[in-house]
Amino acid sequence: MLPARSLVPGGGTSASVMVTYKTASLDKTAIILTLVLAGAPVAASLVALSAGGEVRSVALVIAAILFVVCFATYALAPSSYAVSQDRIIVRRHLWPSSSIPMSQVKSCYPYPQLSRAKTFRLIGNGGAFGWYGIYACDELGTFRMYATNRSKAIVIGDGAKFILSPEKTESFVAAVHEYAQTRS
Repeated sequence: MLPARSLVPGGGTSASVMVTYKTASLDKTAIILTLVLAGAPVAASLVALSAGGEVRSVALVIAAILFVVCFATYALAPSSYAVSQDRIIVRRHLWPSSSIPMSQVKSCYPYPQLSRAKTFRLIGNGGAFGWYGIYACDELGTFRMYATNRSKAIVIGDGAKFILSPEKTESFVAAVHEYAQTRS
C-alpha cells in the first residue's frame, strides 16, 4: 500500500505534492515506558481516593503533576511525517509540526542499529510515547530524534542530523531521495 498523498495549499504542481507516512509502532522499551508514565497518575489518584487528610492532598497534587507530564509528553510525540520537494515535516499529536528543509538533506539512509547503540539524551523524552529531543552517540555525533521505534530509524542529513522512524522505511527513504534529486 502506498502512503497517502495530499496537496499542499497554494497550487497543484508537482512541487506541492506531499507524501505522508505513519510513524512506526512503538518499540518494546517505549511501550513499557509509556505504560509506566500513563499509569503513574492513575496510581496516584487511587492513593488519593483511599487515603485521607494530608496524604490525600499530596497524592492529588502528585496525580495532577503526573497527568500534565503525561499529556505534554503525548502532545509532543511524533504522529506522522510528510515529504515534499522543499521539506520533511514532522507532525506531532497536539503540538505544532517541526520541519527539516530539503537543503539540509545531504543523505538519508536506514539505521536499524540505533536500537542497540549507546545513545545519550541531552534534552528531550526518552521513550514515553516515542523518542524525541536532542541525543548523541559515538557513531552519529549529536542529532535530533523524532522517532517511535529505534529499530526502524533512518538518518537524515550530514552536518545537522535528524532521526525519524517511519513505518515504511524503504518507501520513505526512496521518496526523500526522489525529492532531494528534484531539488538538485
